[in-house]
Amino acid sequence: MDVSSTLYIAVQLVIRARHRGGDTLTRSTCGVAVLLALWASPVHADTLVLANGDAIHGEIIEWAIDHVVIEHPQLGKLRLELDQLKLDTGTPPNPGLFGTRFMRGWKRRVDLGLTGERDNDHTVSLTVGWKFNYKDQFKRWRLHGRYFYNADEDDGDDDNNATVQLRRDWLMPGSRWFYSLGSRYQFDDFEAWKHRITLLTGPGFHVIDAEKHALDLVIGPAFTREFGSSNANKSEGVVVVSYDWTISERQSIDFDNLYSLELAPNSGDWRNFTTLAWALRVTEHPAMSLSFGIQNEYDSKPDPGDNSNDFKYFLTLGLDL
Repeated sequence: MDVSSTLYIAVQLVIRARHRGGDTLTRSTCGVAVLLALWASPVHADTLVLANGDAIHGEIIEWAIDHVVIEHPQLGKLRLELDQLKLDTGTPPNPGLFGTRFMRGWKRRVDLGLTGERDNDHTVSLTVGWKFNYKDQFKRWRLHGRYFYNADEDDGDDDNNATVQLRRDWLMPGSRWFYSLGSRYQFDDFEAWKHRITLLTGPGFHVIDAEKHALDLVIGPAFTREFGSSNANKSEGVVVVSYDWTISERQSIDFDNLYSLELAPNSGDWRNFTTLAWALRVTEHPAMSLSFGIQNEYDSKPDPGDNSNDFKYFLTLGLDL
């Protein structure tokens, strides 16, 4: 589980915590106790304070972004929604979109980059990206995507493509291992295939799981279907590498790499898709960030007339929703 998210939720929910010896923990040491509870056997008792002021004593056995489960000595397991609890001061978990409960607790960012030039020719370039993430103790969702468009007044469109990636991870608290299921959709108006869908699955491993650094590795089989003038089914083996670095409260770096080796029908062909982005928070209200990134796809066997590398860079302004 992400350490910073865990500490935040725990500090918000655990108003008072006690060692079995009876000593009251301060709020600063409460976070340490919570962290130990995640990676070792629970050795402390917890107290939750309801919105009406009543206290429930027991042992917290699950933290999530919108609820907590506490084991009461007499009442057994009790699941309490965040709205039922009296929270300490601080920023609450992300509310849902547009005042609803939809995607509540998700980190959501949309960014836009637009450039143009007008001399003898008139060109317009556009990129739109989105990054939606959710994580609690047992699961993690990632929905990332980016669209590129470039048009020239005389030559017409010369870039019109998009990539959307969705991944669901089943986490195991206390273990570095997890299981992953993902899908990837590509559209490109200038390829023999117009649409490409990839389904992948396999075990994952937290190579680094620290407060500011997270490096994950997933290895497994995949199946790809291409639609267009070149229809094809491909069996593949994939390696997915994801790295997140929180440089500071205002800066972060994200890196994703998908290596795909074709097993059939053209054994030995391979593709590699890489994205790297740096984000800098420039305003807090609203939360806006400046992002610079690169994206490259390498194909060991490109279509006739195409290059093996399809390299792009972008500078965008993003808004947290």
